[in-house]
Amino acid sequence: MNKVKTGRKSLFLSFFSVVVLSITTFAGNSITRESPLPFMRRAEAQLLDSTFRIDISTVTVTFDYFPQGYYVDCRALVEFTMRPGQTRAIIHLAPAIRDRNVVRSISLNGEVLNFSNEADVRIISFEDTTQHALEFQRYLAADTVHTLDVSYRVAIPVGYPRFSSMVNDLEGRGNEEWFPTINAPHELARHFLTFRVHGDMAFRCIGSGLVRETVSDVQQWSLDTEREVASYTIMFALLPEEDTILEERVIGEINVRIMAFIGGASIGTAFNILEQWLPELETNLGPFPMPRGLSIFLVSSGGGMEYYGATITSLSVFKHEVFHMYFGCSTVNKTFRDSWMDEAVNMWYEDSVDPGFAPIPDNYMSNIVSGRSAIAVGFDRRAYYEGARIIQAVARELGGRNAMIAFLSYIHRNYSFTPFTTFDFLDFLEEYSGVDMTARFLNWLYMGVAAGYTPGPSYYRWVHEEKVDLTPPRELLKKYSIRRTP
Repeated sequence: MNKVKTGRKSLFLSFFSVVVLSITTFAGNSITRESPLPFMRRAEAQLLDSTFRIDISTVTVTFDYFPQGYYVDCRALVEFTMRPGQTRAIIHLAPAIRDRNVVRSISLNGEVLNFSNEADVRIISFEDTTQHALEFQRYLAADTVHTLDVSYRVAIPVGYPRFSSMVNDLEGRGNEEWFPTINAPHELARHFLTFRVHGDMAFRCIGSGLVRETVSDVQQWSLDTEREVASYTIMFALLPEEDTILEERVIGEINVRIMAFIGGASIGTAFNILEQWLPELETNLGPFPMPRGLSIFLVSSGGGMEYYGATITSLSVFKHEVFHMYFGCSTVNKTFRDSWMDEAVNMWYEDSVDPGFAPIPDNYMSNIVSGRSAIAVGFDRRAYYEGARIIQAVARELGGRNAMIAFLSYIHRNYSFTPFTTFDFLDFLEEYSGVDMTARFLNWLYMGVAAGYTPGPSYYRWVHEEKVDLTPPRELLKKYSIRRTP
């Protein structure tokens, strides 16, 4: 495997050199012309372009799912252009990186490539990250739409017949497990996914965007995001119809679909929560941001994961994941390390109801952001508790909880689907209120040394960091165990 040096270390060291030289120019909460911010922003932009290299316009995939064989045959077409100064494309497709035999055919702009020949395709990694990618050994011109066509087979774990997204943003694992994409929050593309289920068992399908059952000789559904969204925010879930309940209601003007296992979590309880929660979010933050409403796969236990217009979640984190429709899935951060803000805003909204919720001290210092590369996957777990207290400090500057909610509504209204960084957030704050918190944010997020994870109360760790548990109720598992017995 080839390791690509992204220049991250030199950028990282230069950044801190500039910060050290400039720190003496801070005056209170203001920052002078010697600010390191322009350098930091240029360096990060160059790093993102040199690492991810392409801009995807569309991802079109057909999945042929064979439940009894525990595999999915896939064909994906990805249309993209090269970023400035880049000539060799990369793509992330995790199953093919783990096992070259997964790929059955691959072509770039109509030229058939030999996936096993490094003169055609190399597997590369990136310095200081766990990411890997496929690098295509062809010169590609700028200002031209290029097309990647790849056919591959993905194995489904033997056991319960389920085909669904399995994104984990804490670990930085996205939908590159199922289709070719760029695993980065700022890479927005329109997605067209077709799901075909082969066999006699009837299935249900829900997911992000517009999902329709279409006419075919097999069970078939189409998913269209209808706009450009981050690939890791695409949710789909296909499960046996006889094992699930699906209910649909309209809350206000929002269409809500909830699917759950028979004998699992209560759909009625979920709707009762939404009857209060959705109107509150619309009143405080603005109209629901996804035109096709909300699709929910309600699981029996564990945590949750937010997606574009959808979530896979338990009742224990239900409100948290629905809040992410506003911050996380429509108001999008540029890199995974900036995603501390999604969780911080979400936690702050819940915790700041308590008038005793304390802001972060002015002398707090951490490396929540600077401790990670801009191209690394995942984000720092301190985002939840310490992050919420940082947002509480912003609220204090603005005049309290209601003033902070008004500012969040302003951000959502003006910057949805426009990925932004932590420092862009500070620009929004200053343009909205005149408040400049740059110096404090540098201390709170960039200037500290590495520190151990401090989750705050154990409640936060359990509720907001537990993995999604897709395990069906025991009676359903028992049924499939019996079916598999000769």
